[in-house]
Amino acid sequence: MNEPERLELARPRELGDLLGDAINIYFRHFPTVFAIAAAIVVPVQLIVAGIGLEEITASYREDDTTAELLLPTIVSFLVVAPLIAAATIHVLQQIAAGERPRAGRAIQAGLDVFTPVFLAVLLAGAGIALGLILLIVPGIYLAVRLFFVPQSVVLDGQRGTEALRHSWETSRGFWWRTFLVILLANLIAFLPSFLIVSPLDSLAESADRQAISLAGMILTETLTAPFVALVSTLLFFDLKTRRER
Repeated sequence: MNEPERLELARPRELGDLLGDAINIYFRHFPTVFAIAAAIVVPVQLIVAGIGLEEITASYREDDTTAELLLPTIVSFLVVAPLIAAATIHVLQQIAAGERPRAGRAIQAGLDVFTPVFLAVLLAGAGIALGLILLIVPGIYLAVRLFFVPQSVVLDGQRGTEALRHSWETSRGFWWRTFLVILLANLIAFLPSFLIVSPLDSLAESADRQAISLAGMILTETLTAPFVALVSTLLFFDLKTRRER
C-alpha cells in the first residue's frame, strides 16, 4: 500500500512551485475539494441567487441588474470564499500530517471558525470597499494587503482587527509577489470558468431559462474557488517562511 503523501507547508516556494503544488493537490484530491466547495457553494447561491433573486424560476436575463451582479459577488466574498478557505486549510493540514483529507471533517473545521473569519473578512471588506469608492487603486492595494485575513484567523488564531494587522504584516514587502500570484491563480481559474459558463449561457438563452445560467455559475465557482484557496494558503506559508528567515 502506498504511503500517504506528506506536504511541507512551512517552506518558501517559487512561483512555479506554488502553482504546481496547488494544481497537484487539487487534482490528486479532487473529489474531496470538489465536495467541500459544492457543500458550501450550492446551498448558499441557491438561496441567494436562486430564491432571493428568483433565478430558479425566471426567464433568461440577457442583462443582469445591479443587484444580480453585486449580491452573489458580495456573498461569495463574505461567506463562500472564507468558508472554502477555512476548509481547504484543514485539508492542507491533514495532508501535511500524512493523513488522507476528509471532506466532512474539513467542512466542519471551516464551520467551527466561520464566525471569527466572517467578522474579520467583513472588516477587511469594508476597508477595501472604501478604497475602491475613493480612487479604485487604494482598494486594490488594500485587497492585496488584507488578502490573508482568513489564514490569519484559522492558522494563527487572530481575531477582528488583529487578523487585519496580521495579514498586513505578512504581505509587507511582498505586495507585488502577492498580487502576481493572486492574478495568475485567478487567470488559471478563468479558463475552465469560461469554457463552462459560455455554452451554458447560450443554452439558457435558447431555452429561455435563467436557472441554466445559474447552474453554470454555481458549477464554475465550485470548481475554481478551491484552487484559489489552495494557492492562497500555500502563498501565506511561503511569505511567513521568507519573513522568518
